[in-house]
Amino acid sequence: MDVPVVPHPAVVVLVGPSSSGKTTLRGALVRAGVDPGHVVSLDDLRRSARAAHVRSGREPRALQDYSLTAVRRAEAAQRALLEAGHGYVADATHLRRPSRIAHVVAADRAGLPAVALLTPAEPLDVLARRTEARPEDEQVPRYALAAQHHRRSLLSCELLRAEGFSLVAEVHPGAPLRLAPALVDLREGVRLLGARGPEGLPGTPGRPS
Repeated sequence: MDVPVVPHPAVVVLVGPSSSGKTTLRGALVRAGVDPGHVVSLDDLRRSARAAHVRSGREPRALQDYSLTAVRRAEAAQRALLEAGHGYVADATHLRRPSRIAHVVAADRAGLPAVALLTPAEPLDVLARRTEARPEDEQVPRYALAAQHHRRSLLSCELLRAEGFSLVAEVHPGAPLRLAPALVDLREGVRLLGARGPEGLPGTPGRPS
């Protein structure tokens, strides 16, 4: 089986419902060579905000109650990484188009490829069983999970490519990944991306970004 190749550095956007394997997928990226400090996870930031809340002597709230703080911190972290010349891995559901487009725009401004890694569509009952295994205050309510499942059913690699992602792949969370530097045409002074294969994976050099 071909190992998916992800250009590096890049803005890598994980797309999929809760409990669909995004955390496992980000682990595969780190094992492939992504700096763990370049992973920006909304769930991690929610936990961090809640921990600070508890340290201040207040009672903890449900994890989702810290979402606004997490989003603001994620945006600041992503800007800082791009300003420093790095890409980042955005770990969130990204099931709404505006959240995905924001990363495409940010990548374009930074001169980096925008890559979408889509977790496979799975039955709602499978997702529900996984979320029920989480700590109670981190579980996603069934109605919210059902809405995420529906939004995932509307997505495809073709749709994400149409949104402006340079490369798109549906990747099983357990699959290994490989990083490869984007090719640069020194004569033209422009970055070249891998050509899109049938699954949206890099192949031979393609058009300039």
